Amino acid sequence: MVARVKVRLFHELLSSVGKSEIELEADTIGGLLQSLIQINAKVREVIYDSHGDLRGNITFYVNNKILNPSDLSRKLNDGDLILIVPLAAGG
Repeated sequence: MVARVKVRLFHELLSSVGKSEIELEADTIGGLLQSLIQINAKVREVIYDSHGDLRGNITFYVNNKILNPSDLSRKLNDGDLILIVPLAAGG
């Protein structure tokens, strides 16, 4: 079942998509990521490494609870709030 969710984006994802919050429809976290990639292909480089594996520096929150480990098959429900936070680097 497809859910309508709010997604908040940070750091490079915010720059790639151009918005800090958007609404999307997806059934899982993985489906949500594919929707973001359809909006802007640069999202793929932020989320996945060159082998297509999820980068270790990405943290997902669902309804303000950390999703650990990052489970891309996690089902979504209408009204969920998803935060996708790439860890900031630098100093």
